[in-house]
Amino acid sequence: MKQDMVENSEKLLAVLGTHIDSPVNPFRNERVMFSRGSGAYLFDYDGGNYIDLMNGKGSIILGHNDPHLNAALRSFLEQDREIVTGPSKPIVELAERIRKDSALPDAKVSFYATGTAACRAAVYAARDYSGKKIVLSSGYHGWDPMWRQQGALLEPNEDGVIEFYFIPELLERALTEHKDQVALVLFSPDYTYLSASTIERILGICRAHGVLVCCDDVKQGYRHRQGSSLEMVTAEKADMYVFSKGLSNGHRISCLVSTDEIMAETKEHTYTSYYQMLPILSSLETLKKMEAGKGYDLIRFYGHALTGNLKELFAQSALPIEVNGSSIFQLVFGDEKLEEAFYREAFNQGLILFEGDNQSLSLCMDKDVQVDMIRRFTNVTDVLSEQYKHLRGKEVTAEQTFRTAWNMIDGASDLLPYEKQLKLLDNLIGGG
Repeated sequence: MKQDMVENSEKLLAVLGTHIDSPVNPFRNERVMFSRGSGAYLFDYDGGNYIDLMNGKGSIILGHNDPHLNAALRSFLEQDREIVTGPSKPIVELAERIRKDSALPDAKVSFYATGTAACRAAVYAARDYSGKKIVLSSGYHGWDPMWRQQGALLEPNEDGVIEFYFIPELLERALTEHKDQVALVLFSPDYTYLSASTIERILGICRAHGVLVCCDDVKQGYRHRQGSSLEMVTAEKADMYVFSKGLSNGHRISCLVSTDEIMAETKEHTYTSYYQMLPILSSLETLKKMEAGKGYDLIRFYGHALTGNLKELFAQSALPIEVNGSSIFQLVFGDEKLEEAFYREAFNQGLILFEGDNQSLSLCMDKDVQVDMIRRFTNVTDVLSEQYKHLRGKEVTAEQTFRTAWNMIDGASDLLPYEKQLKLLDNLIGGG
């Protein structure tokens, strides 16, 4: 069976042209092939079981193969209700729900297949609406080449995009230097490091300059609350919102929400599977279950419990490992070799982690799962504590946390003074 697994992994890499960002077995240096998933657990073809904190990079919010959702999808298909040619009632119901949650006046919704596509649509709509080209960006908006940074700090790339790294001073500089040229400020709010005051400051600068603001809520929206995560920290609203990962428990769907006037620019944004109903139905059932079962409250509770236990565990080990965040959290290490060994041993103990990125909880990670999870994390620290005893007592520095957040394109501008951030950015990207 193990030889079959090696062959299947090699075939996977041989036939797929896309870079595959999926779990790797560090002991065999091969992609893990999963046979099934149930709740918080994944199972491979060798009979191994894993607790999944990667969760489809944050899109599995109910848990793998949620029984209620699967039953609804089976019933839908058995009634021959899957239609792609034109609209059915569920798409209207979902759009109404999202529009209501946005609380924007005269809002409309356009659907897309991925968060990347919806973010690009937001840029197109803002440019067509404003007649301007420059886009100021912070956060990760997908794989699209338009977000690649080129050149020095605050220099537009070939697609007219400037990155300001969640730093209010850089945003102010960019808006001043490109006065009357900015179509949109698109940012993906991060609540692990950024304070509410910094987010409000970013929004305030945008309002003072009279530019459109889009909240890229692909990662955070419909995860902590019903609708945009932005309203957890401020009464200020964006002009546009993008949602995806919290909508449908892993099915391919995203959306752009804005006022009728702005959304008129999206009327030609169409594609072959626009009216495919399975992602729409998955979204409706996911949102209904999260709302009816107080799922948002539970995920926040599970996140606080897990990260609290992990902080206690790492403190007891005295190893330089930091836990930041809650229902989405990051691990920061004070030593590169320790970090590499940690992820390697975590896999060995049956933990699927998104290496060097955000870990995400699902609604299935209740007390019993967390007991199992902490047991596995404890095994990891037990193995590493002796091997890396020379690191005991060493602390994670603010610079290491900043670099970790920067590598994940998350905002960490509250961690360091402005001038120190510029020096680090100068080393990381050049210019400034």
